[in-house]
Amino acid sequence: MGRGGPVVAVAVGVAAVLMVGVTVAVGDGGYAQQSLGYPGLAGALSYTVLRLVAGLAGGFTLGSLVYALFCAAPTGEGRMDTDGYAGVRVAERVSVVWGVACVALVPVSAADSAGMSVGRAVRLGAVGPLIAAAEKPKAWIVAAVAVLVVAVLLRLSLSWNSLFGLAAVSAVAVIAPAVVGNAGEGPNHDYATGAVIPFTIALSLLAGLSWGVAGQRWRATDSASMARYVAAVRRYRIIVGLCVAVQVPTAVILAVILAPPTRFGGVYGWLGVAAVVLLAGFALLAWGLGRIPAESPWTHRALVAATATGTVWLGISVAMAVQPAPAFAHRTYTAQQVFLGFDLPLAPSVWRLLTWWRFDIVLGTAALAAALAYLSGVVRLHRRGDRWSRWRTVSWLTGCAGLLLVTSSGIGAYSYGMFSVHMIVHMALNMFIPVLLVLGAPVTLILRALEPAGRGGMPGVREWVLSLMHSRFTRILSNPLVALAVFVVSLYGLYFSSLFDQLIRFHWGHLLMNIHFLITGYLYYWAIIGIDPGPRRLPHLGRLGMLFAIMPFHAFFGVAVMSMNTLIGTGFYPELQLGWMHDVLADQRLGGTLAWISGEVPVLLVVGALLSQWARADRRIAVRGDRHQEAFPDDDELTAYNAMLAELARTRR
Repeated sequence: MGRGGPVVAVAVGVAAVLMVGVTVAVGDGGYAQQSLGYPGLAGALSYTVLRLVAGLAGGFTLGSLVYALFCAAPTGEGRMDTDGYAGVRVAERVSVVWGVACVALVPVSAADSAGMSVGRAVRLGAVGPLIAAAEKPKAWIVAAVAVLVVAVLLRLSLSWNSLFGLAAVSAVAVIAPAVVGNAGEGPNHDYATGAVIPFTIALSLLAGLSWGVAGQRWRATDSASMARYVAAVRRYRIIVGLCVAVQVPTAVILAVILAPPTRFGGVYGWLGVAAVVLLAGFALLAWGLGRIPAESPWTHRALVAATATGTVWLGISVAMAVQPAPAFAHRTYTAQQVFLGFDLPLAPSVWRLLTWWRFDIVLGTAALAAALAYLSGVVRLHRRGDRWSRWRTVSWLTGCAGLLLVTSSGIGAYSYGMFSVHMIVHMALNMFIPVLLVLGAPVTLILRALEPAGRGGMPGVREWVLSLMHSRFTRILSNPLVALAVFVVSLYGLYFSSLFDQLIRFHWGHLLMNIHFLITGYLYYWAIIGIDPGPRRLPHLGRLGMLFAIMPFHAFFGVAVMSMNTLIGTGFYPELQLGWMHDVLADQRLGGTLAWISGEVPVLLVVGALLSQWARADRRIAVRGDRHQEAFPDDDELTAYNAMLAELARTRR
């Protein structure tokens, strides 16, 4: 990739100069806005430059992995080809830099959060207490651990499934610092956190992705490699289009919340304008790439320019992240705005729970996207003349509607401030909605609706799903004993430890819990009533036993919560100062009652589905037996069995 290296190096230099210039120009203004002391220019620069290094290295690592996964064709054994291996090599090297920066940022961010230099924090012996007191260093600890896993395992793994898992871990490392920054503070931070998660992922991967495709163009020297490059560019433009489609609405949401028109201006505002210009430039480069002949040297130049643009753009986003948002200047907030992002001035009622909507950008969007994707698959089948069960469609759409309702209506909003409503959301996401989604058989629909890639073709969604379904990780998680253990341990481990108290204080904690509830419930019910192909399941009688095995654990949990005299979330719920909440402990006991009662309801639905599947399986076996008897009348299993019994009776006499 030789010719593009200097251009990208210049882009990195521009981003560094921009970061240093912003830090010098702002001076102690940002710290004063947060009522913090100024750590000095050297202290401020150490934090901002390390943030830039971590942001760029993380973006190139994630982007290189995305390139290897989705723009390079794996071999027949599911391992990376030469193009994919080139992307993995970039990720290997850059992840080391990323990890070093993350480790260094733990003490540096702790000191910066207190408005002092690292040297002073070390002299005072305050590094440990500062890390324990602030959220940013904890986020960098999470990022450092995740990057360490990625950096080590990248040297041991070349399979598609392994790299997919490492890309997911890289995404977690990219997200962790973002959710504790500007987006996680102040009014409407529930919207801002939901927007910054997809925005950060979409932004971070573009530079590394462009660099990977540029390198493939440089390596394309014959017709076969040029054909692979053309396919990679086609896939690249799709990914870039999706990223831009994600970034535009999420960027608008973040701009309205963090830099509203009444407070727009200054360094933060001009950085935002530059980010918009670079986004438009990147989109134009990606669009124009499809109109340049693949053999033209301009394709490589356009990709290098896209890499440079994405690099500077990523640097600007980091520069904005390290400055306090204008919306926070000289404002006071209520306790509910600090913890929830919004006020709950009225007590909940059935009408308010159902009609007061506060859209969950992550899970609400996921529910809508899942419903639309499912319907598109059904339409595709019908156009081919294939049939698809209406009940499966109804089940899936009902599950998506339930997911939208419990996360984006008043139920979701009040679940942030009331344990009883939180338990309604937990039960719905863990026990009701997964049953409906599992009965929708989404994997079966994907396998039937999408055409195979064909021999030598670029793998697509169908091949990716098949690969994940047959992965070792999926086999482990879908094992009935593992699914049962995860279901039970997560229930007790969350609420009867300090983990719930830590997560409930942050919107990203709510998101993490809700996603965990949904996934664990899906895995558990997939092992019992799953229609989709997967690892070998228990016999129907064993599945029924697995269903009943969970009931005493769930009932005891509800009774235990009802009987507790100590408060779950003791450092959170009383701090909300809800004027209409007169007894927080009574609300907790109501939550235990709801958990106890609601745990029995989905069992009836699951038993009905399981018995129906059992009966259909027996009918299929009987039909196969009848057909076998008609085809081979002399091969009568029943006659042979009766003859064996008669022979046994004769010999015993």
